Amino acid sequence: MTLSLVRGQVWQVTLERPKQANALSSALVEQLHLLLEEAAVARPEALVLRGNPVHFAAGLDLTGLEAETDASLAHRLLRIGTLLERLLQLPLLTIAVVEGAAVGAGADLALACDRRIGTHRASFRFPGSGFGAVLGTARLAAASSAHVALSSSRRRYAEEALRDGLLTDLAEDPEATLAGILRTWRGVAPIARAGLLGQARSFDADAALAALARSVTVPGLRDRVLAFAATARPRAATPPPATPTTHHRRD
Repeated sequence: MTLSLVRGQVWQVTLERPKQANALSSALVEQLHLLLEEAAVARPEALVLRGNPVHFAAGLDLTGLEAETDASLAHRLLRIGTLLERLLQLPLLTIAVVEGAAVGAGADLALACDRRIGTHRASFRFPGSGFGAVLGTARLAAASSAHVALSSSRRRYAEEALRDGLLTDLAEDPEATLAGILRTWRGVAPIARAGLLGQARSFDADAALAALARSVTVPGLRDRVLAFAATARPRAATPPPATPTTHHRRD
């Protein structure tokens, strides 16, 4: 099992690969594709995506990397890119609950959600530039700034992530914050929700996917990922001492 799903008015999706830091394996990515396809038809009020208290999600699963080729790795990264595009176009509110480390494609997965609730243990890092993949950069710049996008390989802890727009909410009790967001969302007329989301997102996902495709088709992708993997392994982030209170980023 790579994820669990609880259906209802709000769909609760939990990534279930704790020993792999919830890294995005091909199987997990394809399960998420099927889930989003189903959600687009079922139209719940919202979809909530979670990891665990240590890891929200790591990036590309590096297991069996030696058996990969440039082509197979490019395909895997493009499937992640189309997953992010599908999430950004989903006609319902999407919320990520980030209690631990969000890294690489896992951080991009959180960033593709409309709301991102973090605890004091939350952190974000986007190391894909280390092996030449332009994944999520445009979305990061849109949510934060070009400066943050260009320095994305540095880990950002909860308070800084809130300030930079990676989190939209920082809370001691993420469940209470989630409940408040859902109460507010229920006050929006159902007929207006899809249009409101489309205007709020205002992001060119097709252009981002094209940039990703150009970056992963540069020859030598496998060797670059192998070199990256030799120095980077998923690990939990140790947050600096903090006593957070529930608050929201000011736009």
